[in-house]
Amino acid sequence: MLPVNVSDTGGLGGLELILPLLLCCMMPTMCRQGGGGQAPQGGTDSDSWYVTYGIQEAYNAVVKEADGWRENALATRKKSRFAFLSRATPKVYVVDEEVPPRLYSLQDDRAGDISFELMVVGDGGTTIKATYDVRARPLIQKFKAKMPIKILASGSKVCPSCGKEMMPDFKSCPYCGTKIE
Repeated sequence: MLPVNVSDTGGLGGLELILPLLLCCMMPTMCRQGGGGQAPQGGTDSDSWYVTYGIQEAYNAVVKEADGWRENALATRKKSRFAFLSRATPKVYVVDEEVPPRLYSLQDDRAGDISFELMVVGDGGTTIKATYDVRARPLIQKFKAKMPIKILASGSKVCPSCGKEMMPDFKSCPYCGTKIE
């Protein structure tokens, strides 16, 4: 039996030669999710609100807000040093579906999918329903805070389907669309 010298194997059995190669291969995967290799948090949420704008004006406000999100993201997001290894083009608030003035959907790699559905309400206002990935909640909350939301009067009635308050003269629920008799 031949004696084995620990210094001949480098102490780690050659692992120090493979470690830099492993790190090089793993780095793009770790950086792909915005750093740290974190898995995206899933789940969707939705929110509806009634605004005093007409449907076209509300739609234009949605488009303008989404354009602002896109410009801000493009200005602040750094391009990864390993972007050349990825074949996928990053999605930065890319318009997925657009049916003016009723529907506007976006996709973003970090904020997830965001969809706005707009519906005219009988008295001239518009209901905006936002369905979004939970990662986009801060964006939706800030956008909603900018909008002229109409507060319902004390003489309001409750929708039998979704339970939300609405104006007493509404013929259909501005939130879920249920016809009211």
